[in-house]
Amino acid sequence: MELTYKDAMQTYAEKDWMEFVFFAATVQHLLGIKSFNTQEQLYLQVCNYAVKQANAIGDNFRFQGNRMGLLPIAEPGFILTFHFGQYRAIPAFLIERGYKLCIPVSREVIAQQEQYYLEIVGEDWGSKLLFLEAEDPHLFFKIRRQMGLGFHVLCYLDGGVSAVVDEQRKLLKIPFLNGTISVQQGIIKMASLLNAKISVLIADPSVDNGAVAIRCLDFCDTNWYMYSRDFAGYYLRQIYLDFEDVVLQDPQAWEPWLYLHRTMKPDSEKDKWTGKSRLIPFKHNGRHLLLDKYAYLSYSVSCKVFDRLNQLICV
Repeated sequence: MELTYKDAMQTYAEKDWMEFVFFAATVQHLLGIKSFNTQEQLYLQVCNYAVKQANAIGDNFRFQGNRMGLLPIAEPGFILTFHFGQYRAIPAFLIERGYKLCIPVSREVIAQQEQYYLEIVGEDWGSKLLFLEAEDPHLFFKIRRQMGLGFHVLCYLDGGVSAVVDEQRKLLKIPFLNGTISVQQGIIKMASLLNAKISVLIADPSVDNGAVAIRCLDFCDTNWYMYSRDFAGYYLRQIYLDFEDVVLQDPQAWEPWLYLHRTMKPDSEKDKWTGKSRLIPFKHNGRHLLLDKYAYLSYSVSCKVFDRLNQLICV
């Protein structure tokens, strides 16, 4: 007996099913996965991994590979990373090594982040860690000041908000996997303006012999490109090209699959989408909705139409 959307929806809470339908749209754009069963299997793996890694920080780390990728403590620069693998281990690893970090984050999560680092770093975390509001129009000058005081800048490239709300959300569309994403350039432009070195770090998804392995995905001295007007765009394309291989090896370890549609606008060629593979029903706040997965647009439908859609076979 073939699975219908009604059958599938009955196994999820309304909120979780809505999260899944947007997740399905994203992996269809970027991984080319059209099979409902494969989408659902990956969704459950991503959710399970996110819970697992959130509860497994630990305090045993090792740096793997060329140590050139570790910026000198006495020469503040920009340390970039992704919400991939054991990503929470990266700031803990750096602080343990003696780095002082300033992290631009959205104002709505600053209190939550402060509490989190209080638990993993201890009472004196304030001398090692500073949070700056990503929405602050004076962020560049505050970052420059903190770097002068010995702080390195730690930033998640796939985070929701970047420098000065990333110049009012002026995003750059770049190729990624089977489609495209729109990325923020603000933090790269800041590094370039400050002639700072950039290190892109990745934490491995699994723990090896009780230790989290952290390695350098890419390293750059912005002075190499001081005359390039398109440095930010060029370098972001290079970083994400390297990151593709990381994601394809362990797709379940990239948390932003769950919210990429809100921040990075995944897209792909329209002719890859058939009518049936574009549509999926869901509910939200008592409303009956149909999502066009290609465009990430939802349409309100009547209860009668919704029930009819629920009888469709999952594709």
